[in-house]
Amino acid sequence: MLGTLVLLLQLTGLGNGLPAVLKSDMKPVTVKAGQKAEVTVAFNLMDGYAINRTPPMNLKLTAVPGLTLRKIEFTTSPDDPKSKDEYYVDLPSIKVPVTVAKPGRYEIPGKLVYFFCSKADGFCARNVLDFKINVLATD
Repeated sequence: MLGTLVLLLQLTGLGNGLPAVLKSDMKPVTVKAGQKAEVTVAFNLMDGYAINRTPPMNLKLTAVPGLTLRKIEFTTSPDDPKSKDEYYVDLPSIKVPVTVAKPGRYEIPGKLVYFFCSKADGFCARNVLDFKINVLATD
């Protein structure tokens, strides 16, 4: 029971003592088997927080058998034309090119490293968000 609780805390980011200010906005994605596709990874930000543009957000994916990732590490652009300070106004999304060999369900695990600040108290920190991209490949 305790092991399960510790695992859940690690997966939610709650075990590190930092608030989970970003949440993945990923819904299962359907692609055609054998064809190149692009999956868009997007995030929602909790009210009262800001995400730093520098250093930029960094996403690292883990390879999955049966699925080709043409790239496994992504860094967002620090450019945001709406921003007047060091924070994103519009959170960037990340486009992940994938090709799935055959029909089936796939999960691509990933870690997003980002820096955030609390608007209320000025507290800033580095955080890591664990998430997965669910892909359904059809004929």
